[in-house]
Amino acid sequence: MKYILALSCFLFSLELCAQIRVESERDREGNVVLTAINSSMSQYTIQVEFPVLQNLRVMGGTSLVAVSNPGQTRIGTLKPINENQSTNYSYSFTYVKGSIYGKSKIDPIYLIPVAEGTEVLGMMMTHLENTIRPDAKNDMYVGVSFRFDNETEIVAPRKGIVVEMEMDRAGGKENLAFDRGENYIEILHPDGTISKIMVLKGNSQKVELGEEVVPGQVLAISGGENYENGRHVRMTVTKVEKDSKGKLTNTIIPVDYFTGAENKKISKAQKIVVSHPSEIVALELSKKEQKALGLN
Repeated sequence: MKYILALSCFLFSLELCAQIRVESERDREGNVVLTAINSSMSQYTIQVEFPVLQNLRVMGGTSLVAVSNPGQTRIGTLKPINENQSTNYSYSFTYVKGSIYGKSKIDPIYLIPVAEGTEVLGMMMTHLENTIRPDAKNDMYVGVSFRFDNETEIVAPRKGIVVEMEMDRAGGKENLAFDRGENYIEILHPDGTISKIMVLKGNSQKVELGEEVVPGQVLAISGGENYENGRHVRMTVTKVEKDSKGKLTNTIIPVDYFTGAENKKISKAQKIVVSHPSEIVALELSKKEQKALGLN
């Protein structure tokens, strides 16, 4: 099953919330131009709704969905229906990280984000509710975990841009089962999905915000030595979708990993010797990028 993450802010015009705001301005022709100001490194999908829309029209009916790139992005225009009548409008918006319009020319295959040659135990993570309440049976999909014995390098699973990271937490409590405050790095992929790699050693990052990374490139060093189950890395991939009511959501989705003999989703616990074959690394790379890595 899919795990729906509600990551949105309900705002009226000109109100600031976190990374995104939307502003409106009339041009000389009387059109209302909507602009998104995005202070982050990531793309965001924005849904704008118009509780009041008098003598103005918007493509798509009474709402619009657009993608905001870092910086300023023109996301829509309201045009007068009758030039001889007055106009009025109000709007609110929600947003989620990633692009709902992102596309991939291939079915992406993910590298296990651990140094090549490492033996890992891959498994689906269990929902936090099942850890807190032993009688709970929440089977929502929440990503995968890869366990290993020794400290190792953590690598990019796919091509993308580093759009967010928190890497300043040092080791703390011992025998942890879960910690919401773990160090992490997020990568925005060409198809608009986002990989989040968690449980990393504090201040061990080898990349910078805004940097484009290629599959297998070292991101950081592993953490997890203070967990009851030992060293591991956790990973989720989120995709922007609309729910049954037409509202934006971030959904954690299962993806195909290269596990050695085949590409498959991680479900039951399985031991894997990590491999990063050149044909998988090259899947989304340009010829120039492949040449730079010595892949052609």
